[in-house]
Order: sequence, then structure tokens, then C-alpha cells
Amino acid sequence: MPTSFALARNSTNVRNALRFAWVRTSLGIASAVAPARATETASRLFTTPPRIPHTARELELLSTGAPFRVRGPHGEIAAWRFGARGRPVVLLSHGWGGRGAQLRAFVPALLGAGYQPVLFDHPGHGHSDGRESTLVHFVGAIDAVVRALEEEGERIAGIVGHSLGAAAAGAWLNQTRREIAAILVAPPTSLQRYSGYFARKLGIPERIRRAMQEGFERKLGQPWRDFELPHSVAAVRARALVVHDAGDREVAFASGLALARAWPGARLVRTEGLGHRAIVRDPAVVRDAIDFLDKRVVFAPPPAPGEWQAFAAPAPAF
Repeated sequence: MPTSFALARNSTNVRNALRFAWVRTSLGIASAVAPARATETASRLFTTPPRIPHTARELELLSTGAPFRVRGPHGEIAAWRFGARGRPVVLLSHGWGGRGAQLRAFVPALLGAGYQPVLFDHPGHGHSDGRESTLVHFVGAIDAVVRALEEEGERIAGIVGHSLGAAAAGAWLNQTRREIAAILVAPPTSLQRYSGYFARKLGIPERIRRAMQEGFERKLGQPWRDFELPHSVAAVRARALVVHDAGDREVAFASGLALARAWPGARLVRTEGLGHRAIVRDPAVVRDAIDFLDKRVVFAPPPAPGEWQAFAAPAPAF
């Protein structure tokens, strides 16, 4: 990594850390003396993703793709396609505060397997428009990119989603009943639990978190329970592989396990020692994704409640 780039990135990290400390302190004070103001601030923070600069490797990858832009319901979406047109498309959907290029490890493997990988930045992220983003924004972006590609005659074969990008992929597949392959990496399944994590991280008391949730429910016109994935995927038609690390500290493994159990016919891969972020760069995870797309391997189903023995090794599909 060039020294100038590393220094700029370190400087950004320091500024972000200082800003986080200030925001946490301010919210703690406001929660006690001005709860309405604290709720408004927390709500804005909850829907404002950080704009983290691309790494040198991410920029290098993007330079090899063909950029295009898609008009979505919340502004223009920046996207890149790799490989020859006409190949089956596999979408790459990043998580909160991320960029499409974070899923760069999947691109060469997908190309080698005969697919056309397409990655994009969700609204409020990377090179896409907007400053606000929510699960609704993520779902709308996936749908807009799919529609734009299909209007060109492309066929969508699958989607790889990470974190909130995986949750959005699940929600989109539930809405559209698409029969494609879905690889869901470290998927969160509960907005309420995530908002609890967000509140704890910022030192927000439960009463402020609850007020924030109620405000969003009024704005959206529906309760958050409608976005809870485990109970909303019973009729989904896509085949799914859930990949989750046992030591994930940002999205607990129990979340992916619950989704795999609720998703009809879903398979589950549990990794060790990768955490929440390195999992999308792991060569074994990438190979599993390709094997699942190509139906070359029969992966184990999730264990039933109470069955915590080690998963059976996946077997080749003949």
C-alpha cells in the first residue's frame, strides 16, 4: 500500500474515532436532558452510513471492470460488471458502511466459473448517490440493478450478500419469489436486535432506542417485525447457502443459524476464526459459493434445535 494512501487512511480512522467518542458523549448527555433531541440524533445516525475510502486493492479491481450507473428509487447507483456480457450474472451485495469492491475476492472465481460478476455500491455508500440508507434502500437498490440488467437481456443466476447486504438479498428474494441461488454471508435477521447493538455501541438507553424504533415504524407505515427475516422467508423459492463464522462479534452465529433453519431447504456452512469481515475474503468461502452456484457439492442442512454436533462434511454432487 502506498505510504501516502496509508497515512490518509490512518488519519481518517483517527478522525472517525474522535468523532465517535464525541457523538457517544453528546448522546449520553442529551438522553438525560433532551430525550427528543437524542432520539432525532440517534435516528439520523442509524440511517447515515460511514463513507469509508476505498483501499488500493479495491480501486485496482474497479479499474478492471466496466462501470455503469443505474437509476434507483433513492438516486443513482454506481455499479461495475466483469467478464463477457451474456454470461449468467451473479450480483455482489455489500454490507452497511461497505463498498461493492469489498467482495472483490469473488470476482476472479466467478469469472473463472463462467459467470458475469456485477458489484455495486448501495445508496449512501461508495460512489452511489445519497447520504441516508436503510434496509429498504438496500432492497430497492438490488431490485433496480436487477431490472436494469434484465432490460439488457441479461439473466440473473445468483446473488452473494454480506451482512446487511445479505439481509437485503433475503428480503428481496422473499418479495420477488425469484428462483435463483443465494449465498448469504453473516446475515443479520432482526432489525430490533441490530438496533439494540447500535444503541449499546453509542450508549443510548432503551427508552431512546424504543422511541427511535417507533418513529421508524410510523414513517414506514409498518412494524419492524415485518422485516424480521426468519419468520418472513417461509414461502421463499430461492435455494440458499448461509455462511457464518462461529466467532462473529458483530452478527452472532445464532442469526445465520436461525435464518438457515427457517429458509426452506437452506444449507449452512459454519466457519471458524474468520469473524465478520475476513469471511468475505476467505478462499474456502469463495470456493463454497462457486460450488453451491454450480451444484457441485451437497452442503449440510442446519442442525435441528438441540443438535449441536459438528456439521457433516459437504459431499460432492454426482
